[in-house]
Amino acid sequence: MDKNFLKGRGSVSNPTGRFERLAYDDGDADVVQPDEFAEDAPARPPTEFYRDSSSSIVARNQSPDVGFDASINPYRGCEHACIYCYARPTHEFLGLSAGLDFETKIFVKEKAPELLRAKLSSRSWKPTPLALSGVTDPYQPIERRLRLTRRVLEVLAEFKNPVIVVTKNH
Repeated sequence: MDKNFLKGRGSVSNPTGRFERLAYDDGDADVVQPDEFAEDAPARPPTEFYRDSSSSIVARNQSPDVGFDASINPYRGCEHACIYCYARPTHEFLGLSAGLDFETKIFVKEKAPELLRAKLSSRSWKPTPLALSGVTDPYQPIERRLRLTRRVLEVLAEFKNPVIVVTKNH
């Protein structure tokens, strides 16, 4: 194969974010990428998980292009590494890259279920459909262990609040 490839990832680079004032350019260095199935292909870069200490969990949007008004994102970044993902640029708001950083630096909102329970218990809450993960997939590999999405869904069921789930996972 004659394409750039980094085993186990969707991106082969870590471009500078659009909000960064400085960037490093190593010129037009020739980089030779191994064949996709070659045994000497670079190992999959490790995924790092970071605690996201957000104090709120429901995000609002007013875009006519988006089919929901409010969403919950238990994770930021996505290990599925779909190169076409529309959510990649959201990592640039964190000073990270929409490339490898998006798929290897995952932010975990450990208190998502508790924050949601507090929001739904609030007198100001008016039930509205909530999109579960409008920015990253709620069923990433780490979900098997952390079960954040499951716990968020349990809270939504307890309050009988409508939910929309956006995922590419089966």
